[in-house]
Amino acid sequence: MLTYTDTNVVRFPRELRCFDLDALIEVEPDIMQADRLSERYGLDILPFDLIDVAETEAREQIAEFNAADAVAFQATLRQMSEQAFSRAIELCIHAQKVDARAGRLRRQADAAKPAEFGFLNVCAEDAERTAAIATLAALTAAHRARGIDAAVSLKLQGCDRFFPFGLVTLPVGKRA
Repeated sequence: MLTYTDTNVVRFPRELRCFDLDALIEVEPDIMQADRLSERYGLDILPFDLIDVAETEAREQIAEFNAADAVAFQATLRQMSEQAFSRAIELCIHAQKVDARAGRLRRQADAAKPAEFGFLNVCAEDAERTAAIATLAALTAAHRARGIDAAVSLKLQGCDRFFPFGLVTLPVGKRA
């Protein structure tokens, strides 16, 4: 898919060919929207520990892999991370498209004549709710991808420790 602009420059979006954290960051919805959208439309709030849960699940899945062949094991880990990013990026792009459609419908409803306003307003409200659901689904997938990538990255580096929210955990008997 090519993205055309008003100039003679054709953009080849990185997020359509690279499936990594940098590509995800380019298309990921703003996390600050999540609570506002959840509250406005009565949707479930995203769990605060979604990245940690995804990382823990990925660690359990990685533990089941056969690590005897190091090259195949590393390829499997990289594929696991790439698949998570691919799905998250796909959902983020979809959320952007749905949000753009909702914005167009809202502008049409706001500019409509009084006779048409009621119908267009209902359509715009429905599209805005659909966009909120898509945005929350994209954020969920993005956080899961971050958790999976964290588990994969640490395993590829040879580290088997768990770092919730990026903090170093202390052994059970040494907590302050």
